Amino acid sequence: MNEQLKKLIELQAIDREILEFDRILAAVPGQIKAGQADMDAITREQEEARAAIADMKKANKQLEADVQAENDHMAKIKTKLTAVKTNKEYSAILAEVESVKEKVSAFEDKELAIMETLEEKAGELPAIETRFKEEENNFKEYKAKKEAEADRVKGEREVVLGKRQGILNTIEPKRLELYNKVLKRNDGVAVVAVRDSMCQGCFHRLRPQVVIDVKISAEIVECSHCYRFLYWVEESEDQTAPNQRTAG
Repeated sequence: MNEQLKKLIELQAIDREILEFDRILAAVPGQIKAGQADMDAITREQEEARAAIADMKKANKQLEADVQAENDHMAKIKTKLTAVKTNKEYSAILAEVESVKEKVSAFEDKELAIMETLEEKAGELPAIETRFKEEENNFKEYKAKKEAEADRVKGEREVVLGKRQGILNTIEPKRLELYNKVLKRNDGVAVVAVRDSMCQGCFHRLRPQVVIDVKISAEIVECSHCYRFLYWVEESEDQTAPNQRTAG
């Protein structure tokens, strides 16, 4: 096989590794974000429960103040009873006292309803907080695992990049320039095998003479359709060859 073609095949295998590394690294942020969805949901649930409890406590405190204000008002009204001179005045004061009592009763009913709901919500909160802690720990573990995976992949990628640089120095500049153009144009695949007289990159059927030239491998042969570099492998080798079935 042509020595330059061997190097291009090696380079293609390395570039496929780099593409896979890049795919993994690109997926990590989205995976972490997806993993955070459950965490965000239980966080909102906890915040809403705490906010609801705080609002009810505030409302209850306000009702207590309203009840106290009305009771004070009623006490002042009752002091007028000692100064009344007519039955009409007496009846008016009693009617005012009854009106205040009704207000106090309404406030107390609201206060009782809030206390019942508050007790119910407060009873639910511990379970929500427990689920939050569990989800928080699960997410922290998942995030740490994904970040460790990303760090590992970055390290492996650096090693492969070093190998790539070593191979680049062995390839003719013009050939390398063409390789990079074909690589970019064809989704990261610039070197493919020939099988059944077809380019395994674009699956374009090759002329018989082209197949023979590829098989001989005296020179580097390009696909006339997708311009990928072609190489020949025996059927037994083809099972494990770095051949990519990428149409285009």
